[in-house]
Amino acid sequence: MPSKIKMDINDITYERKHNESYMVVEGKLLPDSYETKMINENDINALLEMTTLSIDGVNKISYRISRKETLEDFVESNDLDKENLARLIINIKIALDTLNNYLIDERHIWLSKETVYLNKGGENYHVTLCYLPIEHESIQSQFRDIMEFFLSKLTIKDREESKQVYEAYDICLKEDYTLDEVIECLQQTEDTRDEIYVEKVVLEDEGGEESYVEEIDEQEEYFAEYKDKAKPKEGLFSRFFKRTKNFVSQMNFEDSPADKETEDFIIEPDYELEEKTVLLTDTKPVGRLVYDGVNNEDDFIITKDTFRIGSGKNNDAVIKNKTVSGSHAKITKTGNDFYIMDSNSTNGSFLNNLQLVYRKPYKLRPMDKIQFATEAYIFY
Repeated sequence: MPSKIKMDINDITYERKHNESYMVVEGKLLPDSYETKMINENDINALLEMTTLSIDGVNKISYRISRKETLEDFVESNDLDKENLARLIINIKIALDTLNNYLIDERHIWLSKETVYLNKGGENYHVTLCYLPIEHESIQSQFRDIMEFFLSKLTIKDREESKQVYEAYDICLKEDYTLDEVIECLQQTEDTRDEIYVEKVVLEDEGGEESYVEEIDEQEEYFAEYKDKAKPKEGLFSRFFKRTKNFVSQMNFEDSPADKETEDFIIEPDYELEEKTVLLTDTKPVGRLVYDGVNNEDDFIITKDTFRIGSGKNNDAVIKNKTVSGSHAKITKTGNDFYIMDSNSTNGSFLNNLQLVYRKPYKLRPMDKIQFATEAYIFY
């Protein structure tokens, strides 16, 4: 039996062709295997679209990731409280269950914060997974790493909620745990919510017709198990807290809620814009984006080590033009240097007319011209 493989971000490269983005990994789809035939014959919306190609004699699999973002990027761009955490895990489980319906071996799923994808924009939590036919570590082991990433990104507003999240992580330390147990733990509250968030799942029936499973209410048997009110085990958190105090230091307790030449640009959906821009002031700048267009967009001071740019209201720099994606790009500061990275935007980001590749950092220099879709800025 082959040994199980643990892959990481260094095994991934990204490509951009026109308005399409791809994640590329070394590997090969086996044309005669049951799983490849099943995937090719069915439009399985829980899997990334993929093709095998050969680059310099090396077999690679190219995954289409246009209009999607990694779980890592999604979490870093959105608040992650207990409710949203439960919603993410439910949708990961829905994707895994969909693959089980097609008899896809879960050991061939690469589950990580870099290979789990969500649709960009709005409140869409639909999860798409990466199929790679090698012997990965178990789903339990891979999800445990994801859960540790979640812990480092949580926005905690209530100490009881944080306790409950750590109890859920305690479940992940077992060898034979299930995602159902984790979900059930997260949903054990005194005020149990009447609504379970479930994204639309598309399956193929025998006649080739698509059947849709919409948001499912509490009467549906499939999700009834998520709504049971089981008592949490006494003393579980206190025992676990002693073993995992290193994670506690990462928690953030809040006291109050608080090619380009002839491309057609795609108009992004409307977003509720909220002025969270940082306008130029007398404050000594550490980096500036000065608008170089005709649409009366704002200038921005780069005030954070990670400065997010897009048309969505949660960005540090909000650009109102609809050709700009909700989460379009980000600028990071390392020491005295600034780097720009595209966030898999629909219409692309450009540095001195060079189109940026998703998740690849490009160093910025004074007087560089940056273009977010149709909107241009000068970096100072």
